[in-house]
Amino acid sequence: MLPDPDVTVVVVARDDPRRLARAVRSALEQSLPGVEVVIVGEAGGGPAARAVPRLVAGASDRVRAFALPERSGGDGRARNLGLRYARGRYVMFLDGGDTLDPHACKTMVTAAAQAGADLVAGRCVRVSRDGERTRFPRLHQERRLHCGILDAPELLDDAVAAGKCYRRAFLDREGLRFLDRLRHADLLFTARAYAAAKAIVVVPDRAYNRFAGPGPLPCTDLGDFADRLEILRRTGAMLRARGAEPLARRVEARFVGRVLPRCLRELRCREPGHREAFVELARSYLAELDETLVEEAGRIPAIAALMVLEGRADAAMAAADYAPRGAGKPVLAIEPVERDGRVYWPGAHLSTPLGRRVLDITDLGIATAPLGALRLGGRVTRMCRAGRALRVSGTVVNPLGRIGPGTELGGVLEIRDRHREGRVFEVPATVRLRDGEITWEAVFVPETAIRPTGLADRSWGLWLRLDAGASTVEVRLTSDGTAHRGLVLPVRPRLTRLAGDRLEAYVAETGELALRIAAGGWPARAALPALRRAARSRLGGAAGGRTGREDPAGDPVSGPPARPAVR
Repeated sequence: MLPDPDVTVVVVARDDPRRLARAVRSALEQSLPGVEVVIVGEAGGGPAARAVPRLVAGASDRVRAFALPERSGGDGRARNLGLRYARGRYVMFLDGGDTLDPHACKTMVTAAAQAGADLVAGRCVRVSRDGERTRFPRLHQERRLHCGILDAPELLDDAVAAGKCYRRAFLDREGLRFLDRLRHADLLFTARAYAAAKAIVVVPDRAYNRFAGPGPLPCTDLGDFADRLEILRRTGAMLRARGAEPLARRVEARFVGRVLPRCLRELRCREPGHREAFVELARSYLAELDETLVEEAGRIPAIAALMVLEGRADAAMAAADYAPRGAGKPVLAIEPVERDGRVYWPGAHLSTPLGRRVLDITDLGIATAPLGALRLGGRVTRMCRAGRALRVSGTVVNPLGRIGPGTELGGVLEIRDRHREGRVFEVPATVRLRDGEITWEAVFVPETAIRPTGLADRSWGLWLRLDAGASTVEVRLTSDGTAHRGLVLPVRPRLTRLAGDRLEAYVAETGELALRIAAGGWPARAALPALRRAARSRLGGAAGGRTGREDPAGDPVSGPPARPAVR
């Protein structure tokens, strides 16, 4: 056994034995010699647990393994068990699917020793099929020493326990442990560590590689979201108990300004009942916060939060659509209202001063921008089979009635490959204006219009290109969950029916209504999973396998592609 190790790396065993072996190997191959590994697995075993004895046997003097007596429901209990058996002067946490940089332990132990620090935060890099991205890059531009979290409250934004090095004597002195049975427990643990630390060092060096994997729950999972809110409540209470009101407000403001909009963007792929339950959970938490946090969150997040407080899932999701992820174009998925020459996001809060300030969107230019510059929201209200054909119809937002009587209307239903930008099939659509409402309809035979190969192009988004007079407007189509439920159509991919034999309708994580290739009967059910695993292996081998972030349908999220120039 390694005498007096400098660092204990606590590794939580996941289900994939190869990823676990990679994580343990990254800890054992550190340039700092005095590193031991403590592996903690869930009760009941699993593929990863069965691989642990082999990992221990390969380095028995430096690796020890322990198993929880019962399923924990989160990582908190596993990490606490690892802390109990840690012998190192410093402790780091490593998830079973991630890796440490070869010099992570040496860099952070040296920094801690030189500064007498209780906590060292290293740079965490997210690795995916699309490349590498540093998390919170502004926090790690240079080496910094802080005499407590009040010197650098922005560190609370990076509240995951991984990628940091903790002095074990400090953890024991402060009684710092993880909560059991609550997911996101590391957010509270790290906030408590930041609040208690007398000296904190931030280093620009790469320390932790977080690999995007197949396992994380979507942020709209009700149990996961309820746990997150409980952790936020406890974090705010802990910080206020320490007299750190500004830090508590920062944590709460980050939820309103960043976390909630991200969750609302993903909420469209859920059923109506799930959406209502999610909004009620969020509403109960927002109602506990100071209302000034809402106004300070930024224009669109503030609107989203107010709509949640009203219990208006549709209007809240529409606000999130107007603040898309990355460089996406805003989608106007709700019809604004005009009052006394001002344009507002509709809502009951127009009767209050706060509501009128937050919901005033006059300066967004919706009333004055060229119609073709807007991306509108459309709703599919009916999808049904007509033999082998698919009949699709719906409505389109008409902002402030800008598309009026006498406007010449036309349209094309675009069927976009969600994985290869620019590959689009077009179907003529009939568009009408009745009493100010824009309606449309299209009929097509999917296996004739699309003819997919079945692997690289297994998911297709539905968009409408609306011609209104001299303007052409792009319309993102979605569904509330009722129009497309249970819809199944036959299809024959060019790779034969081994690559799938049916098309199913679903709402993707990006909010667009889509069709995906699935396996309904034998032999497709037997062959398709193996074919897709082989395709993923070829595409993602360099990043360690399946690394693309996925939506609930099992399709890598690419986001809605820009309108292609070539068809």
